[in-house]
Amino acid sequence: MIEWNRIVLLGREAGSDGSVALAADQRFVELLADDVERIVGTYRAYGRRGDRERILRRFRRGFRCFAVEEERGLVAWFWVMHGIPRYLDELAWLFELDHSLVWARDAFVAPDRRGRRMLVAMMDAATRLDRRPRFFLSDVSAGNFLSLRAHAALGFRRLATVQSLRIGPLLLRSRPPACLPVPNGLRTAQRWLWLNPEERDWHRAQIA
Repeated sequence: MIEWNRIVLLGREAGSDGSVALAADQRFVELLADDVERIVGTYRAYGRRGDRERILRRFRRGFRCFAVEEERGLVAWFWVMHGIPRYLDELAWLFELDHSLVWARDAFVAPDRRGRRMLVAMMDAATRLDRRPRFFLSDVSAGNFLSLRAHAALGFRRLATVQSLRIGPLLLRSRPPACLPVPNGLRTAQRWLWLNPEERDWHRAQIA
């Protein structure tokens, strides 16, 4: 297996100036593990994978899922890690996040609801729930220009670009950027490493 990744790491100040709000017929909700069947069905309705076991694994590990709901159902959502680790599996880095940081991932807005800054409204609502985080982090494939443009519209700025090349058990990767917490994980000081069977098992177990 050969896999090359180039990833843009982005950041945005948390908090709201009150300028972005949901429409009157929209509700900000937090989805829980009991909502897994609803999440799976919504994912698949929008042509996404909807892996039930992976979604449950996220909840078991403390991921939180926030969404916007209308009468027709869920029209937007995103997952966050707040006070729990974020494993960036492409580089085998495990970031321990304190409560000042939120790592957002897998954001989605229904195609006919895009362009309304709905994700900004969701993020701002999420920061008001508890332990108010000060900073959002996110990661996007460098080739995903639509997502990069959307992040820029949401107020995210580029912090760093990192890359990795995996050839079977061999991993070549960038050094961890100084703008992020120092990661744990698999021999993070090394730019290249040969993963032994135990490390490969550990790596697979972290992916969620």
